Amino acid sequence: MIVTELNEGTKLYLLVGGKGTRLSSVTNGTPKPLVDINNSPFLKYVINNLSGFDITLVCSDLNYDYFKNFDLDILNEGELSGTGGFLMKTNLPESFYVMNGDTFFSGDLNLDCDTSTIFVTEESVTSDVGYIKGKDGKVEEFVEKNPDAEGKELVSIGIYKFYKKDLIVPMRLPVSIEYDILPNMELEYKVLNTVRFDIGTPERLEKFKTWQHT
Repeated sequence: MIVTELNEGTKLYLLVGGKGTRLSSVTNGTPKPLVDINNSPFLKYVINNLSGFDITLVCSDLNYDYFKNFDLDILNEGELSGTGGFLMKTNLPESFYVMNGDTFFSGDLNLDCDTSTIFVTEESVTSDVGYIKGKDGKVEEFVEKNPDAEGKELVSIGIYKFYKKDLIVPMRLPVSIEYDILPNMELEYKVLNTVRFDIGTPERLEKFKTWQHT
């Protein structure tokens, strides 16, 4: 369960609109968040872990029909427009959270903060993972995936808190939160002690299934 000090009803946009190309060999066209885990969709585990949030699912024409019957607010952004395209297509509150819909967290998270923040863990990096450099809670640099990376670094867990006043959104589509928005913001980071399960590849999906059975 996620334990926070959030006000009840804090807005969270849960991103579920992607193609899931890397997982296509096992999904048979089903969106990643709806992959079956012990007779329940993966998304159910994610949502049950998000107490205290007013959740809006962000999807696209590509997969809207899969999600339209969920008992949640749904934002259909139409044509795929990147992880940040929805920011130009809805009336945003003054502050809100964004989270990837293909990631589950084991353990308690304290997401309370009063600045635009990227949430990270300290973990060993691999060649397919980018990371940040920072000092005293301030993000100083975003480092691209590095084939020579070794040791532990601050790795994004795919949760962000944004204040609308801090956002600089390019007037074009598609828009990537990771590449177009975050590097152009003054951001703080918060290190969390959690284990994350990103089911973006068949290997990672199997890792989550194994964990569920233990």
